[in-house]
Amino acid sequence: MEHPVNIKGVVKNMEWTNPHVFIFLDVKDESGNVEEWRVEGNSPNMLTRVGWRKEMINPGDALQVNGAQAKNGSKVMRLISLTLANGQKFDGQGFK
Repeated sequence: MEHPVNIKGVVKNMEWTNPHVFIFLDVKDESGNVEEWRVEGNSPNMLTRVGWRKEMINPGDALQVNGAQAKNGSKVMRLISLTLANGQKFDGQGFK
């Protein structure tokens, strides 16, 4: 969590399941190649408490996410915050 990264991508899929929500994003790298990132948020219960709804993220939606990338450099991230295309921002840990 000490080295946050910001990425923009298009939602490929979202898994609204316990114990954690997962968002799969297609993200273009510097060369224009598409890479799939797996973004892990907190539990659906915690996220619902701070305003998330299962229906708010759908395949094809553009998102900006802020989080901590896996230490091994893989395209996996622990979500800190998420911004929808309309500019609405949500906490990814379920805290206010």
